[in-house]
Amino acid sequence: MEQRTAKVRIGIGGWELDVLDRLLYGNGSLSAEEKLSRYARTFDATVVRATFWDGDLGAGEASAWARAVRHNPAFRFIVKLHHHCTHQQNPSASLRARIRSLLQALEGEGRLGGLLAQFPYSFTNTSTNRFAVIRIAEVFRGFPLHVEFRHASWHQEVAFLEEHRIQIVSADLPRIRQFIPFQTGTHGCHLLLRLHGRNEKGWLQNGLDARYDYLYNARELIELRRRIESMLSSTPEVTVIFNNTTGGHALVNALQLLSALRGGKPVDVPPSTLAAFPQLRQIADPAHLDLFTPPEMRTAV
Repeated sequence: MEQRTAKVRIGIGGWELDVLDRLLYGNGSLSAEEKLSRYARTFDATVVRATFWDGDLGAGEASAWARAVRHNPAFRFIVKLHHHCTHQQNPSASLRARIRSLLQALEGEGRLGGLLAQFPYSFTNTSTNRFAVIRIAEVFRGFPLHVEFRHASWHQEVAFLEEHRIQIVSADLPRIRQFIPFQTGTHGCHLLLRLHGRNEKGWLQNGLDARYDYLYNARELIELRRRIESMLSSTPEVTVIFNNTTGGHALVNALQLLSALRGGKPVDVPPSTLAAFPQLRQIADPAHLDLFTPPEMRTAV
């Protein structure tokens, strides 16, 4: 596998998405760890979505994830904070302890990219909510914390966050009034971009599949590439997560951006992905098209 730089890591919002069984793995019978191992052949980062819902995950699961990506030294995990911390704001002591043990395990393996606290649109910039953010930072002090706001009232709070060593996520959302604007001028040692797509109608319908049903076009990808290159002038590390996952669009855009950031060089495109999205042939490396194909199914040379 090509040695990849750790300066920019690209991934999609979860390696265990059902849509990837057909589009990336070509086999729905693989275990979660086997899927992760294959995923890490192409990408250098992912968001751990399960931790948002499952409060029983801990150090054991983290160690298994680290083993699954051992072939890619650049790979990092962004751990999504449990909804009891961000939405209900009533985490138990045992839940907080399990989350810390999971983070410690990933950090010990050199695999922790950060902790993501995603707040809902209803979480506006009030004194009570600012205190809630500070409380989370105190509970998980020592781990890199990235907060993602949806409401525009948080737009000018960079100084407040920096004071408490909190990074704000640069979130690309539809241009809907009162949504926080896409900002990439923030500073820090590790910046996180989450690209949700720009499907205004889908977000107004409030359906999850409709929200993330969006494919960034060529012009928008050029814009994203320029934003990332600009960010690299002020930070040593950027992680880009495509979350426009409906229909596998995140997979397409992540591969396209990966090629663009490498100056248009070809990238490894799994055959199942190429079959679903023929437009990727122009960036696919023909020398590695069978990377994910079992040996017995490869065409003899």
